[in-house]
Amino acid sequence: MGMAAGQARLLSITARLSDNETNGQSLSYAKQRLADQTEQVNAAYNTALSATKLTVLTNFNGSEANYTDISYGLMTGFESVACGKQYIVTNQKGEILVTNEYARAFEAGNGDFNIFLAELGYTQADLTVNSGSTDEEAKAEALEKIHQAWDKYLTSVGYAYGDAEHDAIGFKFFDDTNKTMFNGYATYTTKNSGTINSGRNAAPAANGDVVGGVGGGDISLTTTRPLNYEGSTREQKELYDYAIAITNQYYSNGKYNPAGSTANVQLVSTDSVDTGYEDYLRNIFNKMSECGYYTEANENDTIRDNTWFEEQLKEGKLLLQYFSASDSAFVSTSISDDDAIQEVEDEKEIARVEAKYNQDIAALEKKDQRIDLELKKLDTEHNALQNEYDSVKSVIEKNVEKSFNIFS
Repeated sequence: MGMAAGQARLLSITARLSDNETNGQSLSYAKQRLADQTEQVNAAYNTALSATKLTVLTNFNGSEANYTDISYGLMTGFESVACGKQYIVTNQKGEILVTNEYARAFEAGNGDFNIFLAELGYTQADLTVNSGSTDEEAKAEALEKIHQAWDKYLTSVGYAYGDAEHDAIGFKFFDDTNKTMFNGYATYTTKNSGTINSGRNAAPAANGDVVGGVGGGDISLTTTRPLNYEGSTREQKELYDYAIAITNQYYSNGKYNPAGSTANVQLVSTDSVDTGYEDYLRNIFNKMSECGYYTEANENDTIRDNTWFEEQLKEGKLLLQYFSASDSAFVSTSISDDDAIQEVEDEKEIARVEAKYNQDIAALEKKDQRIDLELKKLDTEHNALQNEYDSVKSVIEKNVEKSFNIFS
């Protein structure tokens, strides 16, 4: 091999050795990155092994308690939690989170519980007179029930109307002159010759003042007062709402036909709501009235998404309250303090994460094996190049030495 050719060959081998070492270094870095990724996958897997979920006590199978994954519908539903509590969900401002259906019903009622019920397809009226009934006895019983309902409400707000005054106190819900219905009750006096009308047997005037009469003439006064709510307690409001409900059902929201007509009483066909469910709806209605409410625009991605709901609870963005019978109000509770809620190992999530872990580790191991093969190949090539480099270098050194001997 000539001197020039040998030198060129040595330079070529040197370049290839340099590329070989660079590639080897890159593969070593890649192997280090794989090691880092493997460590991250292992850390994520170990964390996932402690994954938990919230569950709620829903029923008992004998003595065994059964729990169901927590959800908005489960927590706020009617008698859906085995402990018997009624729960609501609020934001941090105390506003109750309700469905769009409840919000629309509340807005339609504008503060009227009976309209709220009607919008949801219910009524608290429980009269049994059939539409078009000619059973005068049944009608009389229904009217007496209406009368008694109003007596209870009126007595609760300070008007002492009792059974002894039934003949002196009349109720009038249909205006025979204008053929329209009004929310008013009529009071009147019977003939009282030469007496003074006063106290609860006296007739209120149009402005609500008591009117009395003196002298020898017969006195017969009739007037009306509006049937507006005048109470201040929840019990009084419930008595008022019920009286309004059965009155409206009997007179079918103004469709009552006055005496003398060939038609009969027309009744609302909506079935009365179960007492327990009525209390459940009333509690929600009262909470909406007292503290305000809000809805989620996209219910499918929020209150109907169990994962979203659980995350909001765990992060404290949503809060829980339950109705306390002793306090007659909703009181705060939490996912850690409530006996009906428990946090358990999420077996399904753990199985999912474990499957992903095995998949990720397998992929990383394949990459690692490919890198090892490349490194082995580079190592073999490096050894061959190094041997050739040493051989060519030795030849060049001998040629140089021989040249010096010739010219010395």
